[in-house]
Amino acid sequence: MRGRPYALAVVVGASLIATPCLLAQTASRPTALPGSIAAALAARGENHEVTVAGRAIVATGKLQSSAFDIAIEDATSGLRIFSRSLLVAVKEGDSVTATGVIKTYRGNVELVAGSVAVIPAPGRVVVPTELAIDPDAMAQHASQLVRVHGRVAAFGHSEGGQWLRLTNDALAGRGTVTVWVPANHGAPIDLSSAQLSDSMVVTGVVTSYQDNADDPMVWQLVPRDSRDMVVLESGATLPSWLLWVVLGVALVLGTILARSRISARRHLVALRETEARYRQLLALLPDAVLVHSRGVVLFTNPAAVELLGLPSEQSLIGMPLLNFVHADSREAFASRENGISDASSARAPRVRAQMLGANASAVEVEVTSSACVYHNQPATVVLARDITAQLRYERELHALALVDDLTGLPNRRAFSIFAEQELARARRYGRTPVVVFADLDGLKQINDQYGHAAGDLALRLVANGLKSILRETDIVARWSGDEFVALMVEGSEEVSHLVGSRLDAAIAVQAPSGLPYVVTASVGATALDPELPLRDAMERADAELYAQKKRGRRSKVRTTPIGVDLVRQQD
Repeated sequence: MRGRPYALAVVVGASLIATPCLLAQTASRPTALPGSIAAALAARGENHEVTVAGRAIVATGKLQSSAFDIAIEDATSGLRIFSRSLLVAVKEGDSVTATGVIKTYRGNVELVAGSVAVIPAPGRVVVPTELAIDPDAMAQHASQLVRVHGRVAAFGHSEGGQWLRLTNDALAGRGTVTVWVPANHGAPIDLSSAQLSDSMVVTGVVTSYQDNADDPMVWQLVPRDSRDMVVLESGATLPSWLLWVVLGVALVLGTILARSRISARRHLVALRETEARYRQLLALLPDAVLVHSRGVVLFTNPAAVELLGLPSEQSLIGMPLLNFVHADSREAFASRENGISDASSARAPRVRAQMLGANASAVEVEVTSSACVYHNQPATVVLARDITAQLRYERELHALALVDDLTGLPNRRAFSIFAEQELARARRYGRTPVVVFADLDGLKQINDQYGHAAGDLALRLVANGLKSILRETDIVARWSGDEFVALMVEGSEEVSHLVGSRLDAAIAVQAPSGLPYVVTASVGATALDPELPLRDAMERADAELYAQKKRGRRSKVRTTPIGVDLVRQQD
């Protein structure tokens, strides 16, 4: 039925009439004949209802565990279907007809469905489209199931979920896509095992994200389950030198046994040459190597001395290893001599830890350890890699994604993440938070008369004023342009009505003396029903703000040469 949307509607209608007991599941059965997805996307408009049909490429409960969220394809395009109220079971390959309004939510186009009908398919698998990592290619396959091949450039966690960034080296920076696994994803997917430069094949639904209208579009892939994440080649630097050393020693020992008539002197020379090559290889390794037994360091290499800022290798030999390990990271350096009989189980996974260098300064490292034999005694070999630069890069990426550059406040994306979590806690504990909107008055006039630097100062005054009058537990963010938003965790509408006057007073105190213009803010607030979606509560708060503006009630701050006066007046 792929590519024949009108025929699909006829089949759906005939099936529902002739065989009511088919496993077709419906929530308010669609009545309009479906058109192609591409035509529906081209004709979408404000509250314009359309009907589309296609093959499900994601089963119910995969993209989200808390709402009906699937994706379908036909021969023309793909579309994501979303509803908070429908409870319809869909599996991959089912035929789906949906009616609703196509809307854009933070850059992602989706059909907010009012009704959905399903004709189950007998275990049919949808084959993804092979796609290069390229923004133009992603735009042409929005909401479709694709498979891409790339290398891991960055990865991490946020309160909203897990992410990693794949790159296409051929496009020199343009070819990037974010693999996104939200916290409410319906299938268990763990990205924590990813390593930088891993070569991966990822299958998922193409989505997009755009926090504000002037922000660049971020293309994302949402995998369906862990089977959609395949590592072709690990980019991590494994201790392969150990394997080469073992092979070299085995070769030498094999040669000694095979040539039993070789003199003992020549045997000793060969062993010394092998040991010399072994030590030379260790000296050239960029990773710190520490061999210890019963907690005492027996051997180290120059990289370990450089990592810890010590004068020589002798500064480590014979010393307790824990003298150079942070108290919270001792488990990562624990002895593993007991596992030497089974080398595969003796090797520990890579973990992040802290070591202590000169002057007890902390050094961020990634550690792996394995059981070994050193001078005929059980021991443990530890590899430690300096990841200070990597962690700084991760923190910079996280800050860029969640912080507003001008004011230093969380941005709109960060507010949505934190507020959703706070709303969930409010439901659990029966609290009623309050949403507050603050709108800087007359930003355009300030920019026109005094320049954009003056407008930036006014925005920062409002941001600092909001932070100063609200508690640390409240969430304050820059919403967009001249708008700010706050979520009072344990507030009330009575208390929130005082925010306007307190905010103007705080601005007046913080404003530079002799400022040639007045900085005020209009404030609207509403109690948040924890059972409603966050977006609905924000719309109510915004309506209250403009209602207050219409009534002409606001606080004004007047700066005079002799000081700052707070004037409360009603137009």
